Amino acid sequence: MTYTLVGMSSLGTVQTEENNKDAQLFQMPLPTKDSVDAVILDLFGMMRTIIITGTFTGDAASQTAFIEELDALANGSQVGRNYHSDKGYGSDGAGNYKVLISSTRWKVEEGGINKIEYTINMMESKT
Repeated sequence: MTYTLVGMSSLGTVQTEENNKDAQLFQMPLPTKDSVDAVILDLFGMMRTIIITGTFTGDAASQTAFIEELDALANGSQVGRNYHSDKGYGSDGAGNYKVLISSTRWKVEEGGINKIEYTINMMESKT
């Protein structure tokens, strides 16, 4: 599998990719009525979220560089980044998505001195 994200020189080993497309339906139950009578509207459109988790292994200098790139993904003035997944479909049908980064997380466990575990949460965007 090939995974790439603009802004990261390496994603290490991507272990999981979760891709969720949600209609964000607006539901309004009616007083004194059963759920079959609820009003459900598609007011907000579709939203796709993509979550990848992985591990990055390297010496202290490469770990520091990885963390700096990871932390720089989510900032106050984001522009769309290209994300590629061989399993994905993407807006071009070839697994390429334009995304904004909603959050990043990384951790190092005791004894895993050369390994960083990370999570990147992305939202598909036109920009």
